[in-house]
Amino acid sequence: MAKIVIVGAGIAGLSVAAFLPDRHDITVLEASEHAGGNVRSESIDGRTLDRAANGWLDSEPAIGRLVERVGLTDQLIQADPRSTRWIFSGGQLHPAPLSPPALLSSRLLSPAAKLRILLEPFIGRAPEGAEETVEQFVSRRLGMGVVNAMVGPMVSGIFAAGPEQLSLSAAFPRMHALEREHRSLILAALKLRRGGAPPGRLTSLMNGAGQLTAAIAQRLGERLQCDTPVCAVERRRSGWTVHTDGGSIPADAVVLAAPAPAQAALLRGVDGEVAQTLSGITYSPVAVVITAWPADAFPRTPDGFGVLMARGEPSEGVLGTLFTSSIFPQHGRTGEVLMRSILGGAIHPEVPALDDQALLSATQTMLNRYLGSTRAMPAMVKIYRNPLGIPLYAPGHSARLALLRAATARHRGLFFAGNHMGGIGVKDCARAGEVLAEEIDSLLR
Repeated sequence: MAKIVIVGAGIAGLSVAAFLPDRHDITVLEASEHAGGNVRSESIDGRTLDRAANGWLDSEPAIGRLVERVGLTDQLIQADPRSTRWIFSGGQLHPAPLSPPALLSSRLLSPAAKLRILLEPFIGRAPEGAEETVEQFVSRRLGMGVVNAMVGPMVSGIFAAGPEQLSLSAAFPRMHALEREHRSLILAALKLRRGGAPPGRLTSLMNGAGQLTAAIAQRLGERLQCDTPVCAVERRRSGWTVHTDGGSIPADAVVLAAPAPAQAALLRGVDGEVAQTLSGITYSPVAVVITAWPADAFPRTPDGFGVLMARGEPSEGVLGTLFTSSIFPQHGRTGEVLMRSILGGAIHPEVPALDDQALLSATQTMLNRYLGSTRAMPAMVKIYRNPLGIPLYAPGHSARLALLRAATARHRGLFFAGNHMGGIGVKDCARAGEVLAEEIDSLLR
């Protein structure tokens, strides 16, 4: 029986543990008091609150297999994919245009910006090997009007970062591939018959996204050890040794599934180049402000998925707001409106450090702009701060991942996992966890 130690019990580490065959001896070590990382939920007076991730798109089969594996299939709930996604621009809410006709009729874009889009099929590919930011790519192909009004909000809603801060090939590899394969994004969309809506349906669980990580943790039982920080990882001739304050654990394979800075600290005595590479991955701090209001608190009813901010719009540090009670009515209370606003990120990194009153004030200011001046006080306020909220897939990120993959090949039995490794979403971590579990099983079998 092979011994596998997984360091970190966020969704990435838990996914690996859940997909590994039962014939292996698995130990999962978590430094904090709770498993789940940022994918955790709690219930307060009949409301379900997600600390960070509020679900996933069901377009990735691995997440479905993970949910089934822990017996939660009957707990799945889905949002209506036809619900409107709003973009706040020029002091107004505009439906996000998710099809070519909607794009041409949208007031988000000026006539000049719409004409610029029509030039896209005539734009050539970027030079082979060139790395562009998302802003450079979209502005080259579609113009800055699309960057500011549409891509900027979309990027901030996913990565809590600006399009100028992200590598296209790392953050949106499919978009990069479409240009290589079809030359034109418009021609690719026509050929593939795709609109602009994200593939799949937004999905969660009756008790929130954290119900998934809680179920995996329960399934692991005593194999999961919380309050157990790892202080060092040591290479041995016949395997590895993982050192904790409570003792040392020999292992045939070690999976580092903690955030990149923690992985770097553990590997400084093993491989300095890999440690330096991991140290170069930065994270965007994020604050989540959840508010519950009487149903008639605002002149406008918050319907649809929520609101994202157009680039350059005064925002008080708010990146956007999700209308939870519209997306997942099961998570709210009858007669209330439940909303969660995301603040900070790489765009406003100083904001999450503000005190609770300042965060609530910024949130209320933006809700008043979206929905009209409030006529009541919130019935509940809950604030979560995530200092290591979302890894920044900055230029050079793909090269860093290539170096980490080379390190796995060089150091037999050492593996890397985490939302800095190939997708920040829950579904991405589930997919990566399944693939990694197969690789580990193949190596040790």
